[in-house]
Amino acid sequence: MALLRGVTPGTPIAKMKGMDMRQNRTFPVISILLAFGVAACGTGEGPSLDESVAAAQAAVTDEVLAELASIPGLTVVSENPSNIPGTRFFVLKFEQPVDHHDPDGPRFTQKIALLHRSFDAPTSFLTSGYAVNTRRVIEGEVAAMLQGNQIYVEHRYYGESVPPGPTYEHLDIEQAAGDHHRIAQAFRPVYSGRWISGASSKGGMTSIYHRYYHPDDVDGTVAYVSPSTYSPSDPRYVTFIRQVGDPVMRARLIAYQRALLARREQIVPMMVAEMAEWGLTYDIVGADRAFEFGVVEASFFYWQFCPVDFCEPHLPAPDASDEELLHFFVDYLGAPFNYDDETINVYYGPYFYQSATQLGHPRFDEAPLMDLLRYPGEDQAKNLTPVPVTIPFDYGLMAHIEARTWVRGERMLFIYGENDPWSTNPFEARAKNDAFRYIVPDGHHGVDIADLPEDERLHAMSRIFDWADVPFDPSAARMAAPLAPEVEEDEGPGARFRLPLR
Repeated sequence: MALLRGVTPGTPIAKMKGMDMRQNRTFPVISILLAFGVAACGTGEGPSLDESVAAAQAAVTDEVLAELASIPGLTVVSENPSNIPGTRFFVLKFEQPVDHHDPDGPRFTQKIALLHRSFDAPTSFLTSGYAVNTRRVIEGEVAAMLQGNQIYVEHRYYGESVPPGPTYEHLDIEQAAGDHHRIAQAFRPVYSGRWISGASSKGGMTSIYHRYYHPDDVDGTVAYVSPSTYSPSDPRYVTFIRQVGDPVMRARLIAYQRALLARREQIVPMMVAEMAEWGLTYDIVGADRAFEFGVVEASFFYWQFCPVDFCEPHLPAPDASDEELLHFFVDYLGAPFNYDDETINVYYGPYFYQSATQLGHPRFDEAPLMDLLRYPGEDQAKNLTPVPVTIPFDYGLMAHIEARTWVRGERMLFIYGENDPWSTNPFEARAKNDAFRYIVPDGHHGVDIADLPEDERLHAMSRIFDWADVPFDPSAARMAAPLAPEVEEDEGPGARFRLPLR
């Protein structure tokens, strides 16, 4: 899942509980009336204004649906309300082969969320790394700044886009790139403007892999906070955690982690009881092991998505009460939501499998905690999958993709947060390829182009507008890149609220 819009990084997870979502559909009524020659005022014979508006809306709907119906293998599941003026929001299903090397073999359907503005407008090709939530509208930064369409694709083996069979036999980056290649081929004759791919975190990685296998499918790529990890236990993440921020803050985090572990006998039952209120259990990993994994990763979570100016005042001292220690662990770090049975079986099991076979996974800094650990070295992706990992990790693949992207990756932007551990090994870029990398000072895992310093923000936007063949006016740049209107969440916290990758 690309970074969830409408959820401010650092918002205590408990405060998300019970939120409601209210969205109103907005039709561009005046433009519809003008397009069909309907006067907006005056009297005379003929249909009433309401009837004319309804007829105009129906005609436009028919036109859009007719074009979508012309795309082979595509089914329109529904049209849902959109709270973004001038847009239509459709839920689609697209037929894909399970194995792109056997196109006549078994098939599955892949879910797509389409935000439609105009068939000749630029299109943002949003490649999710996870499931796609179609109960609300998510508009990415590129679609918003270009006022373009957005094709938001669910990743295979996540959400509703699951091929038949109990294993992840065809869950690899080449097969996923094949999915995106077929979608681009099918949709581009209808959406005829320029295409810009990209997304955040694992979705951004997915867009990079798509360009690796099919470099000419799109006109540019914007990948946010997308790492390149070399092994199933990459030690470079330990080095990053030991250097990020300032020594005082790092020492406070270690003291907090040690306090949690020293009081695990009291705190683990409290954690289990609190998670049970969300209907979450720990039968697969075990509650004590899940607690320890969360504590080991606490510093990683902190720098990943807890803005320092927001979270630092709330970090408990080592002599805080058990309740205070657990409150920060659950409501600010969200640590226990990473290892529960629902996370592994439903939401993020495929991610852990991919990490154990191709994508790689961090090594976490256990050294300052070693005397208090019961399961050292066990916090690895292969121990968090719903099915056994039976194939070896593909060493060298990510390094090769990284090197080839640096040499041949044209029209690409990479945006990272300075404090985000997933910036440990950022993709490199070369200006000769019209490719650039930016790092947001003090940024976390939720950074956007809008967070860059002014000169870099304008430069990044100028490249996107150029690739999209849209005039760029620097004097109006701040207005040219609005974020999507905020919506209130309609889901409870938990695995779905974790900011990817973890």
